[in-house]
Order: sequence, then structure tokens, then C-alpha cells
Amino acid sequence: MAYSRIKLTFHLSLLCLSVWTHISAFNLDTENVFRKNGEAGSLFGFSLAMHRQLRPTDKRIILIGAPRARALPNQKANVTGGLYSCELSTNSYDCNRVDFDNEVDLNVENKENQWMGVTVHSQGPGGKIVTCAHRYQRRLFVNTPQESRDITGRCYVLSEDLSIDLNSDEDGGNWKFCEGRARGHERFGSCQQGLSATFSEGYEYVVFGAPGAYNWKGIVRAEQKNSTLLELGRFDDGPYEVGDENRLDPALVPVPANSYLGFSLDSGKSITKQGQLTVVAGAPRANHSGAVVLLKKEPELSRMLSPEFILEGEELASSFGYDVAVVDLNGDGWQDIAVGALSFS
Repeated sequence: MAYSRIKLTFHLSLLCLSVWTHISAFNLDTENVFRKNGEAGSLFGFSLAMHRQLRPTDKRIILIGAPRARALPNQKANVTGGLYSCELSTNSYDCNRVDFDNEVDLNVENKENQWMGVTVHSQGPGGKIVTCAHRYQRRLFVNTPQESRDITGRCYVLSEDLSIDLNSDEDGGNWKFCEGRARGHERFGSCQQGLSATFSEGYEYVVFGAPGAYNWKGIVRAEQKNSTLLELGRFDDGPYEVGDENRLDPALVPVPANSYLGFSLDSGKSITKQGQLTVVAGAPRANHSGAVVLLKKEPELSRMLSPEFILEGEELASSFGYDVAVVDLNGDGWQDIAVGALSFS
């Protein structure tokens, strides 16, 4: 497997800063702020996304995840988590729970403590929204001595007005690729799909992280957004997956067990090559210090996301890769990668 490993150091970061010819700064306004309050204990604010709805009316809202919010009436649980929609206003209490996922079949699933809203992303103005519950459980052999549960995770895609369009192939909660696969923690029984999820730049794909797959090596999967790809004239494009969608081979995952690949996600099209989609995935426990893996699609007839570069954290237990963001920091036309290392000291 041909890819490059790059050891990142703090000294290298300082060197890069020293060669910049111009550095700009700005101050954050700490007085004129919007503050939104949620229910105590709900982890309101764990995730958030700015979203612009164009239809039926043009408005801007803040989407806020509260993964420990109380259950909706028909979920037959106590705590499930949820997603809130908030106006851009000075009113701190104008957030409303988005009504979806309000049903359950206890013969096959359990939503108690599923952490809905652990992540949320908007596709952009007039686009879709993806939000997930990475602790969603599938139940097997219910009411028998062999009863068991798999923490597979599940994601929902919503329309721009936060509804589920029954005529859309994309909308709804059928984004659960670990379901029905080989069980056990060494395969997909603790998949935890949706701890991270995003839309690829260009919006051709929905990208999911599943850090619990393959004994917590973790995987990343990019699934086509059918209507968008059909509009582009693409009829057979993916899905693509670390480990290969067809082979499901853990030996193809470029990090060791307990790395949590897919813990964080972003993507860009001018990171390593102009016009080439690169998926950036954090693995904050890789080799005990963390790593960030840059993934690319393999050529046609393959269903694999393969590593192009691996950026390795330096400090032990720093959780390098806990979060990632792709942005052109210096305006040179090439996208840069900002990496969070939660426990760096």
C-alpha cells in the first residue's frame, strides 16, 4: 500500500509561520453575541451547523445537537438525544426540537442513549442536512436467552426545511451501512457509524465515519447522493470505503486496532491535487498519539478509499486528529488542514 507518513512537530509549525509574509488578526466580539440555551443535562451545543433554507422561505438558522436530550413521545425511551433549530436572534430561548426519528420497533432496535445529534452538517444554501446517532442499537433474538445488541449507529438526511421528503431517495434514516454485516467487535458489531459525518466538497457524497469497526481500527465510507450524481451523468460511482466496499478487509485499513479512524472528518478538492477529492479523517488514538489520514478514491472498478498520506501526531496521548477542518488559510488556492489535538500539552 503506497502512501507517505509525515511526522508533524510543533517546531515545524513555527517554521511555517515564520515564512509567512503577512499575518492578519481579528478580535472576537464578546459583547454583541447570540446565546442559545437548552435543557440542562442535554449536552445542548455538543454539535452545531449554520444552515440557510431557501424554500419555502429564505431564512438562516443555527442547527444545534443535544445528544442527551429527552426522548420524543413515540421513541419508547427516556433519553435519546435530538436536533434543535434556532433563529438568528437575541432571544436565548427560541430553539425548537426538530421532529424526526419519532418512532421505534423494539423488536429490532433500541434508541435509549443513542446520542442523536452527536454531529450535524449542512450541505449549504438550499441543501440537505445530515445528523447522526452513533450509539443507536440493533437488537437480535429479542426475548430469548440469546438476545444481543449491536451498536451500529445510524444517520438521517433531512431536506432544507428540516422535513423528510418521502419522494427523495436521500431523505430519512436508512443511512446505516453497518447493519446486516458480520457482527462482533472485530468486525461491525460496534461500528458506531455517525460519530462524524459530512458532505464532500462539491456535494457528490455523504461521508461517514465509523470508528468502532474492525476492533476500533475504524473506517470511513463515502456514499453517492443519487439525485446529484444522476444530474451529473454518473450512474455507477461508489460507495467507497476504507477496507474496500467489496472485500471488507481489515488488513487494508492503514491504522492499527484502537485507532478510531473516522472520529473526525472533512474533505477538499485542492489539498494534494487540484480537482481531486481528498477525504481527511482523524484517528486520535492511532499509535497512542493520534494521526490524520488523507484518503482518495481508487480508480473505476474499485470501491476503496485508500490512504495517500498519513500525518502522525508527535506527543504521546495527545489525541492528534480529535477534530479536523479543511480551509485555505493563506489564500494561495491550496486547501490547508487544521488539526485538533485535544490533550496536547
